[in-house]
Amino acid sequence: MPTHFKIASIARLWRLALPLIIANIATPLLGLADAAISGHLDHTYYLAAVTVGAELLVIFFGTFSFLRMGTTGLVAQAVGANDALRSVSLLSNAVFMALLIGLTLMLLGSQAISPILQLAKPTVEMTQPLEQYLTIRLWGAPAHLILLALTGWFIGQGLTQIALLLAVSINVLNIGLNYFLAIELNMNSQGIALGTVISEYAAVAFAVVMLLRQLKHQSLMLTHPWDVGLQIQLLKINLPLMLRTILLHSVFVTLAVLSARLGIIEAAAIGLMLVLLATAAYALDGFAYAAEIEAGQALGERRLSRFIESLWAGATLSFVSAVLIVAALMLFHTHIFSALTGFQHVIHQASELMTWFYWIVLVLCWSYWLDGVFIGLTKSLDMCIAMAVATSFGWFGSLWILEATTVDHLMAAFLIFSVIRVIALGIRLPTMVAEVRRLSALSRPGFEPV
Repeated sequence: MPTHFKIASIARLWRLALPLIIANIATPLLGLADAAISGHLDHTYYLAAVTVGAELLVIFFGTFSFLRMGTTGLVAQAVGANDALRSVSLLSNAVFMALLIGLTLMLLGSQAISPILQLAKPTVEMTQPLEQYLTIRLWGAPAHLILLALTGWFIGQGLTQIALLLAVSINVLNIGLNYFLAIELNMNSQGIALGTVISEYAAVAFAVVMLLRQLKHQSLMLTHPWDVGLQIQLLKINLPLMLRTILLHSVFVTLAVLSARLGIIEAAAIGLMLVLLATAAYALDGFAYAAEIEAGQALGERRLSRFIESLWAGATLSFVSAVLIVAALMLFHTHIFSALTGFQHVIHQASELMTWFYWIVLVLCWSYWLDGVFIGLTKSLDMCIAMAVATSFGWFGSLWILEATTVDHLMAAFLIFSVIRVIALGIRLPTMVAEVRRLSALSRPGFEPV
C-alpha cells in the first residue's frame, strides 16, 4: 500500500476518533471524580462501595451494551449503502428495545441486589452503602439504555462531534451534582448515585433534541418503532453481543467479588486501578469506535481499499496511544492516586499494582481495536466465541491454577485473559478481510479488488 494512502487513512480515522476520544475520556473522568469525592468522605467504605458498586452494575447495565454496538454497526453499513431511511428505522427499533429492557430492569432489578451481595460477601461496613448505591442507580436504567441506542446511532452516522458534545456536557453536570449531593448535602454514596441518575435522564432529553435537529436537517422522521424484520435482525446480532458482554462482565464482577473478599484496602486499591483502566480503555475506544464507522461504512460501500486502509490506521493509532498512556501513568500515577484519596494504605497498594496495569493496557489496546472492526462488520458471533475462549481458559482457568489468594494472582489472571482475548480475535481477522474482498468483487463485475 502506498505511503500516502496510509497517511490519508490515518488522518481520516484520527478526525473521526478525536471527538470520540474526548467524549470517552469524559465518562471515566466521572468515575475518577466519583472516586475522588467518595475518597474524601468520612470513611473508606464509601470509596469501596462506589468503586465496587460501579463494577457490580455491569450485571444490570453493561449486559445490554449491545444496544450501542449493534446499532452502530448496522447504521454505519446503512450509511455506507446510502440508505437513510433504513438508518432511521434501525434507530426507532433500537430505542424501543432499550425502553422495554430499561423498564424491566428498573422494576425487577432491585430483587437481584440481595443475592448479588450474598455472593460478593462484602464487609459489614460496606454492605449498607453498597446496597443503597445499587438501588438508586437502578432508577436510571431506562435512561441509561436509551442513551446507549441514541449514541450508537450518532456514531454509526459518523456524527462524532455530537457524541462529544453530549458526553462532555452531561458528565460536567453529573460531576457537579455528585459533588453537591454527596459533599454539600452530606448524602455520601447515596448522593453520588442520585446525581448520576438525574444526569442520565438529562442526557436523554439533550440527545433527543440533537436527534430531532439532525433528522430535520436530513428531512427525515422517526419510523414505527416495531418492525418485525428489523427486530429479528437486531436480535440475531445482539444476542451474541449480549452473551459476549455477559462473559466479559463476569470477569470484572469476579474480580470485584474476589477483591472484596481480600479486604477493604485491597478492594479499594483494585477499584482505583480499574478506574484508571477504564480511563485508558475509554480513550482507546475512541479509535475502536472510529474503526466501527470505517469498517461498517466500507462494508456498506463494498470498498475493500477503504477497509484495508482503516485496518492499518486503527492498529497504528491504537498502539501508539497505548504507549503514550503507559508513559504518562508511569510518571503521574502516584499523583493521581493521591488526588483521588487520602488513605495512604490504599495508595500504596494501588501503586504496587501498576506494573501489571502497564502490561494489561499494552495488550488490551489490540483487542479494543479488533472489537471495533468486528462490530462495524456486525460479526457478533465471532466476537462471542472469542470472548468465550478468553473467559473460560484465560480468566477462570488462570484463577483455578493460581488459586487467586493475592492481588498479584488476580492481576496475573487478568493479563492472561487479555492476551488470549487478543489472539482469539486476531486469528479471525484474515477471514474478515477475505469476506470484504469477496463482497467488493461481487459489487463490481469484472473488477478485481486489490
